[in-house]
Amino acid sequence: MSATIRNNRELGEAVRRTRLKLDMRQVDLARKASVRQALISELENGVTSAKLDTVIKVLAALEMDLSVIPRRKAEFDPTEY
Repeated sequence: MSATIRNNRELGEAVRRTRLKLDMRQVDLARKASVRQALISELENGVTSAKLDTVIKVLAALEMDLSVIPRRKAEFDPTEY
């Protein structure tokens, strides 16, 4: 699965979708990523300010990678975030 993610909500949706596809509970993912279950819940609900290295650990536990690509549209609207 590939997705363009531009905010916390979209990241959370991708994490939840992948976790469920792997038939994992939040607590299972938390253990595998060495984080608290509450952090997984916050991440999935788009209400976290987790550090980037923590997000990368969670993604790795889901066998996902983070890619950075150029934006397709030229303008930048900070209110989208």
